[in-house]
Amino acid sequence: MARKPRPVENRQGQAVGANQLSVLAESLEAPVERDTLMVATFNVQTGKDLNGQRNPAAAAQAMAGADIVGVQEVYAPSWLNKFGVGSSQAQIFASAGQFAALFAPTRYRWLRENRGNLLLSKLPLGNWKTSQLHDVSGKSFRNMTVAKLHWQGEEIALINTHLHTGRGQNEQLSQLLYEFAIHPTAILMGDFNMMADNPQLIELLTTEQDNLQVIDAIAQAGLDIDNPTRIDWILTKGFDVIGGSMLEKGVSDHPYYQVELKLKPR
Repeated sequence: MARKPRPVENRQGQAVGANQLSVLAESLEAPVERDTLMVATFNVQTGKDLNGQRNPAAAAQAMAGADIVGVQEVYAPSWLNKFGVGSSQAQIFASAGQFAALFAPTRYRWLRENRGNLLLSKLPLGNWKTSQLHDVSGKSFRNMTVAKLHWQGEEIALINTHLHTGRGQNEQLSQLLYEFAIHPTAILMGDFNMMADNPQLIELLTTEQDNLQVIDAIAQAGLDIDNPTRIDWILTKGFDVIGGSMLEKGVSDHPYYQVELKLKPR
């Protein structure tokens, strides 16, 4: 039936800006390189604020100053958007910060892509893939996006995800952390729907990987440190955390977290 959700197939490509998932057709020109990156994560709750009003422009403004943003709970382009009427949420978010945007739908519903996650970048991205995560619900499908960023002479894996809340969640986290472990230098952003007392996260953050310590960048930046129920994460490997900022709940039912990162000396 058209209303029954179906998972979106795995996808891959070679460059954001010239593929079927990008909402910006033009290629990005590389800006003058700084020696730090502003990286953020934001579950935008399909553009709804705490009052239940849909205001994606407010979420867009919150993200506009970052270099890289992992965005979760984004609506796919509507049928009207596909015929050039109005702007999709991905277009609104991308335009506000002059980002290239890689939309990764998680499910089909009503004969079209329904919703998913979004990776925004002011820097050109190379090879990318989206992969479905383990599912036992049959309806609440989840995925992860992996894209390669070449910056400061390093290849950096950017990973964005939104994990399930129920059964199968730990299996999804295992898939995610397996992918994260493959890459020597990586940034993992997303709504994990789990807190810092999760045993897999505890092990990850207390065990070195290839002589590199995985960092909870949000905590390292001193953000939201008194909130034991935080479920949004930016995990890094191969970076120092310089600082950060956050926007409390209001624009969305999740805070917005942004951290400033610098590559560790080699």
